[in-house]
Amino acid sequence: MAKKVKRQNGTSVTLLNPSEKGRKYAAELRAGIHATNDQKVKRDKNGSLILLTDTEKAWRSGYLASRKDSANCWKAKQKKR
Repeated sequence: MAKKVKRQNGTSVTLLNPSEKGRKYAAELRAGIHATNDQKVKRDKNGSLILLTDTEKAWRSGYLASRKDSANCWKAKQKKR
């Protein structure tokens, strides 16, 4: 469950747990644009959308692949029991 936290300077930040972070990354990959933790589209100073670079896409897909590998490992260990 996402948690809103206030910083010392008064700004509010939304923290995501790993499953919510995975959902956010998957949505960003599908759309090809940056999003905030509150599911709002990020824009630059001129108001245009901030697109994901190839490096950012690779990072997000690697994170999702890692989560999937971890889940498959856990399932395999459960079958052995």
